[in-house]
Amino acid sequence: MDKRQRILEKTELNRNGIIPLYHQLQEALSELIADGIYKPHDRLPSENELHRQFNVSRNTAQKALKTIVDKGAAYRVQGKGTFVADKQITYSITAKLSFSAEIIGLTKETRSILIFSRNQKASLHVSRLLEIEEGEQVTTIQRIRLVDETPAALMTSYLQCKLVPGLLERLVPEGSLFKTIKDEYGLEIGSGSETLQAVNADAYEAQQLGISEGDAVFLIERISKSTDGTVIELAKTILRGDISKYSVELS
Repeated sequence: MDKRQRILEKTELNRNGIIPLYHQLQEALSELIADGIYKPHDRLPSENELHRQFNVSRNTAQKALKTIVDKGAAYRVQGKGTFVADKQITYSITAKLSFSAEIIGLTKETRSILIFSRNQKASLHVSRLLEIEEGEQVTTIQRIRLVDETPAALMTSYLQCKLVPGLLERLVPEGSLFKTIKDEYGLEIGSGSETLQAVNADAYEAQQLGISEGDAVFLIERISKSTDGTVIELAKTILRGDISKYSVELS
């Protein structure tokens, strides 16, 4: 019996309480995953193993494992079992305003792929958030952000053309957009605000991120302002839910 099994066997299920056994079992496994006892891509105990070890029905064991999979903490491989998911990306809402800074706790490489960049008229939604007139020119930049070569986020940035004239010619696809804005235009990002929403990926977003249409993703809209309060950028990010978790620091 390995260390993980020895730790797991110490779990006691309350058979007389109101909490279903499957829920208690999935909570115990989830805590072992959160504590790193079961690491990413480790195989979890099978339905039969849980059935024997905890003297629960196979249906109870199956439901416990299914719940963990449904919550995104594990994944199934046909014929092989249930494995711990790699929630490798922790996206911090309180981090500095750059993608690499927001992907915390990683020893992995981040890079970008430029999908398109162009100047166009602002829609009503974009103009409202950028605090400009509808139809004003904005520079639109869309990039896929990768972590260790895995597509993690689809990010679309909208910037006021009048604040960053000629940005498309100065843009460095692999470089930091905010660094370019600071170095080329002397604009310093002073503050930002974000909204976070759980949504389902549409066909285009799914194709770009290598997931299935309808998969759960985070939609993050961020407004970045200069030190004098001028709105510089609206960024809309689709962040994969299967490999990401969100961290918010409260004070």
